Amino acid sequence: MRARITLAFVAVLAVALTLAGGVSLYLVRHAAADNTRRLVLAQTIDLARREQTLYKTDTNASQIISALVPLLSSVAGIKQAAIVTTSAKGAFVNAVPRLDFSARAIDAKALTTGHATSGISRGLAFAAVPLISADGVHLSFLLARTVSNSDASVWYFVLAGGISLLVAAAAATVISRRIARRVVAATGAAERIAGGDFSTRVAASRRDYAELATLSAALNQMAARLEDLRDLDRQFLLSVSHDLRTPLTSIRGYAEAIAEGVAPDTARAASVVVAEAIRLERLIGDLLDLARLDAHQFSLQLARLDAGAVVAEAAEALRYEFDAADVALDVQAADDSWVEADADRLGQIVTNLAENALKFAAASVVVSCAPAAGTVAITVADDGPGIDPQDLGHIFERHFSSSRYPARAAGTGLGLAIVAELVAAMQGELAVTSPADAGHGTRITVSLAGLERAIRG
Repeated sequence: MRARITLAFVAVLAVALTLAGGVSLYLVRHAAADNTRRLVLAQTIDLARREQTLYKTDTNASQIISALVPLLSSVAGIKQAAIVTTSAKGAFVNAVPRLDFSARAIDAKALTTGHATSGISRGLAFAAVPLISADGVHLSFLLARTVSNSDASVWYFVLAGGISLLVAAAAATVISRRIARRVVAATGAAERIAGGDFSTRVAASRRDYAELATLSAALNQMAARLEDLRDLDRQFLLSVSHDLRTPLTSIRGYAEAIAEGVAPDTARAASVVVAEAIRLERLIGDLLDLARLDAHQFSLQLARLDAGAVVAEAAEALRYEFDAADVALDVQAADDSWVEADADRLGQIVTNLAENALKFAAASVVVSCAPAAGTVAITVADDGPGIDPQDLGHIFERHFSSSRYPARAAGTGLGLAIVAELVAAMQGELAVTSPADAGHGTRITVSLAGLERAIRG
């Protein structure tokens, strides 16, 4: 991995240096060629101005050529000097001596109209300036210089690029070593976590890059969360196993007593069997509800309804249980508490909250429903011992064992977990206050978005 990172760094730098060097070399050569062209044009114009005073239009062309060419060839730095002849129609006729580059590069029409011309052809920068007209043709000076040779600059670029690559390779080795070491450590930790070792942690270092430090922290958080979930699952299985075993033991014992005819009170034994069977049925129903919620196969039948009526009906259905436990049940449900919800599931929320309150209540439980600032608040409050502050964030987890001890058995132990899922599905909010009054008691509030009063036909 370290070698691949290093090679990637060096390859990227090599490509960048090659592009930068190529562009720079092209620009340098272009500038050198243009400077040479400007120089030869200036020299040609200067010579033309001086020589025009010595010749007249009736001078013989051959004499002019024989006199000028040696003069032009003697100019310092000139690669070639020539006299260019163009026709009155602006066509190139010839050049004396023969040109070392393509004559097509010369703008013959410009010379015929009395304008200087210049250019670059075959490594030569040339300039031609009109001199005189004689015998129906136009004669022009032409000087050519070799474009400044910048080939040596190629080696400078190669040398600079080589040094840069060496420095980059050394820096990339150091950087890749730091990156690879942390990535390999994170990969090993991820593999151990995938293998079930949730106690694995990635050691953090202040020298880590911010992204690698974030990766290590994320892996550590994931491992910690998985470890917590595993512990919760174990606790959940133990609790469910206990909840299943207890009623099954009672059912088996009483059923055997009835079958053997040794039950002192057959009717009472049968009622216990029925009650424990109902308890098992409710537990299995709660487990199925949680499974459906987890699998996102749980659907709600949302409708516009009066939450007060639903809350009152669900709470009153539990009055027999409260009377049997000698706990007072106070139902305070206001009318016109309109929400959009599933009536059956809203009733299940109230039932689960009330049964949870019955576990811990000392003498009374209050179930209320009333509009409150754009919402409808459904509250269940008990006068029990309250919840320890460190347990408040966990009470909606499945089979969480609170540090407070219930005074009586009620519900299945999964009620609050189901409440949390159902409230979330209805886009509501849950709030817990404990202690609620004078250092004791617990109040759980479900808030649903309120609606305007329904129009009745």
